[in-house]
Amino acid sequence: MKTTDITVLALIGSPRKQGNTDIMADRLLAAAEEQGAETSKIYLDDYDVRPIGEVCDNSRQRDDPRSDDDFPALLECFLGANVIVWSTPVYWQGPSAQMKCFLDRMSSYFNRAEYAERFRGKGHIVLCAFGRPEQKHGEWITEPMKLTAEVLHGAYLGDVCVSVYEKGKIREMPEALEACRKLGVECVGWVQERRKC
Repeated sequence: MKTTDITVLALIGSPRKQGNTDIMADRLLAAAEEQGAETSKIYLDDYDVRPIGEVCDNSRQRDDPRSDDDFPALLECFLGANVIVWSTPVYWQGPSAQMKCFLDRMSSYFNRAEYAERFRGKGHIVLCAFGRPEQKHGEWITEPMKLTAEVLHGAYLGDVCVSVYEKGKIREMPEALEACRKLGVECVGWVQERRKC
């Protein structure tokens, strides 16, 4: 039951619904809901978000030449959340193209005067899955996202990165799912603590 005005938004970068990163996000969101947060999930693949167009060099003066697609509406959802969950598989040493397009398009907005404050102060969490056995493959997502959180004047709250390939196999990995659940609890606590300051 919702008892707070804390909002947690999961952005799903995978085109596979009920794939591993989707399941991980569900576990985190369920835990956040149990703490009283309002949660939502966006499958980026369901929307028309084109790659970034030609923009000027000064990010404070940029327009978005492709603002006639779905990105502005999705950005409003993003801006309304206290915590963002970036949930994506590793595709060719980076996030999915769907998520990369979303990230790139933000560069036309985050420094503009009418948007800058709305980007600030958010918590950022990464959930990722990758097919290789080496755990370092998660760093292709986590390291850029740590910098993203910093650039957006937010906080990087943690991540769960799992070597898992077969669709839905994460359901057989209780430790990973528990780590997602724990982050769901902790992110709500983080927002509550910030509001006490």
